[in-house]
Amino acid sequence: MKRIFINDANLTDADIDYEVIRVKGLVINSNNELILIENNHTYQLPGGHNRKDEPLEVTLEREIREELGYDIDIKNGPFMMITTYDPDYMNSGSRVCNKIYYYVVYSDTDPNIDNVRLDAQETETDFSLFKIAMSDLELFLNNCMEDGSIDSSIGREMLLVNQEYQEKFGDVL
Repeated sequence: MKRIFINDANLTDADIDYEVIRVKGLVINSNNELILIENNHTYQLPGGHNRKDEPLEVTLEREIREELGYDIDIKNGPFMMITTYDPDYMNSGSRVCNKIYYYVVYSDTDPNIDNVRLDAQETETDFSLFKIAMSDLELFLNNCMEDGSIDSSIGREMLLVNQEYQEKFGDVL
């Protein structure tokens, strides 16, 4: 598993107030299309926060069920982890170590909007789902970062994840 550390503020572990663990899935179909979420004025991969003592795979299965409306079974571990040290996590004033584990999920199941179960924040914002060709993802993310339609730290992380996916898996499904 590739590990990347982003620490632009040069924080130490002693500086950190708390740790956040999340999982994200590259949900890719046999047409080599990726499912993206548009929510809270940015784009994201499906996934979310890990609950205390919950295995990472269970977290991703739960989040996919909540956000895409169908069940998956995670068979492989994460292929990448990005650890970010954030001096002002979500404008809260807290210094947070944010660890995100990335998985590949191959599925031809389309999202089932009738079964989607959003959390409070997702319901209050502009939650939507769409597919994008993996071959278009890098250009899409760069354009979104340029026009401000994606949070730059999320865009940066997604570009790193896309690069690692391409290096590790290529276009073979």
